[in-house]
Amino acid sequence: MNKPESQDLDDERPPIFKSWNQVYAFVLVLHAIIITLFYLFTQAYS
Repeated sequence: MNKPESQDLDDERPPIFKSWNQVYAFVLVLHAIIITLFYLFTQAYS
């Protein structure tokens, strides 16, 4: 038996956010925060 199309779409959802676009946005924002923190630490301790 084939799965219904709606169930296939449910399998494609990310585990945490509602869409993959939100996951990508989160990763980009987190990356920017980490880079900023590394820059600030470098400035503070150089």
